[in-house]
Amino acid sequence: MDRAASEDTILELLRSKCLPVLLYATEVCPMLSRDKQSLEFTLTRLFMKTFRTASPAVVTECQRNFRFLPVVLQIQIRTARFLQVFAATENSLCLLFHDNAAKQLYDIFREYDNVRTVNQLANSIYDAFTAIE
Repeated sequence: MDRAASEDTILELLRSKCLPVLLYATEVCPMLSRDKQSLEFTLTRLFMKTFRTASPAVVTECQRNFRFLPVVLQIQIRTARFLQVFAATENSLCLLFHDNAAKQLYDIFREYDNVRTVNQLANSIYDAFTAIE
């Protein structure tokens, strides 16, 4: 059975159209690990269908090659981005929670070496994920 679209096209549509819906508001809501695993399962199954495989190792390799981060890492970057914007706002209501947001952001950055901004965090995560083991 031939496909109408290439894997590149399918993954780009997934990245631009499906993931924003799937990950909507995950950066602001506390999530249990089982909730993240459920989202990860969804992404894994999409990769399995796209690449016609049942192998988690093949899925992981495809994710690396297409620079498609696991959901947990995407949520971490999204959360850091949200906290950075939240901590920088001058809204009086947001200022009440500024210290809490700044601490959460610091805790995320502390998990990585020499990370001080969200862009550095994203680059560090992508580099670590795509590195050949």
